[in-house]
Amino acid sequence: MTNHHSGSETEATGVGMQLVTEMTFRETIAGPWGPTTGSPLGTRLCWQVTSAKLSGPRIDADLVMPGADWIRLGDDGIRRQDQRLTFATHDAAVVMLHYDNAMIRESPAFLTALEQGGETTYDDQYMRMVAQFDTGDPRYSWLTRSLFLGEGRLAGDHQIEYRVYRLD
Repeated sequence: MTNHHSGSETEATGVGMQLVTEMTFRETIAGPWGPTTGSPLGTRLCWQVTSAKLSGPRIDADLVMPGADWIRLGDDGIRRQDQRLTFATHDAAVVMLHYDNAMIRESPAFLTALEQGGETTYDDQYMRMVAQFDTGDPRYSWLTRSLFLGEGRLAGDHQIEYRVYRLD
């Protein structure tokens, strides 16, 4: 994804939506548990999110309790994620992150890195998510008033990193 932000230029040129780089979301996971092969609800894996961080110019937050990442394993080879996390910001605001509109289209590079604890680039696989934030703290109300998209990669052994963009 490309970072395009031009402020008033957007109105002057008639250019529509722009992606603005907002933060990095990095997590450490444990597991997986499963799969639930043969379940009438579909095959799932579950990873525990043991640590996570949101970092950007407007946010600095750490995971305050373990989260869960339930992954549906599709017959089409696509992993569809459903994740819920709770963060505390450096100034004590509670921020929740949820995404269930997410997918990973595996690639040989992704599967090798996953198996060996290695890293991938953002282009090595299709790892995308639509992040939804929730907070009652007015200092972070900007999180509840925009749409956020992320592109991800494996960032090392049991590490995942997303670049998160605000749709402007």
